[in-house]
Amino acid sequence: MDSPEWYSGSDHSGEVATVIERVIAHIDANTAGPEDIDALRDALTIEDEVNWRGFLLSLIGIIHYDLDQPEPALRQLETAVATYRVYFPTFDQVLNVYCQACYTLGVLLCDAERHDEATPYLLRCLPYVREVYDDAYIGELYAILNVCMGWTQRPGEALAFAEAATVARQGDCESLEHLMVAMATAGDTDGAREVYQLFMDRCGHAENAHRVVDFARRNLGEESVVN
Repeated sequence: MDSPEWYSGSDHSGEVATVIERVIAHIDANTAGPEDIDALRDALTIEDEVNWRGFLLSLIGIIHYDLDQPEPALRQLETAVATYRVYFPTFDQVLNVYCQACYTLGVLLCDAERHDEATPYLLRCLPYVREVYDDAYIGELYAILNVCMGWTQRPGEALAFAEAATVARQGDCESLEHLMVAMATAGDTDGAREVYQLFMDRCGHAENAHRVVDFARRNLGEESVVN
């Protein structure tokens, strides 16, 4: 069996490519499980090319994450991301999964409140974001970076990503809340009040409305609050 054109690893038998195709189909269908992890580990005994090894390791970590197994996912993805060599010619072929590994690792670290560690992994996605993600995914990346920057006391950067998330997510209720908080934290109280009024016009009955009103009452002044 010949390897397909999209595969540029070391296995010329087609076995590794076949495993990859099957496992990705299972991931896309939300049916990937331990048997797929075993198949990927078997493929690692064949694959020698460094970026494709990173690709296989990333898929293992992503499956662990999808199975709600954060600790093995974290360990596997840290190993995977450290494996990649962006200066090798094969990197272009694995870019999509590299970014998915970095993003998922950042989310795991953020969930564990390890925001300082999460930020560099999330930032690694940014140079390629338009190549591999649609607008919804891009908005989520910006939103998580806003949270990380906020928790690490970087209000300027937090505001930049809150603005970017608001644009990418077309001013949905969550992004407006984050933008209001980021503007207030960065010292732009007038701007935060404007965003608050916009939020109330668009999202006054949203699930997060009570939280937004409470923040405005405590941080933007009573005169800003619309009941």
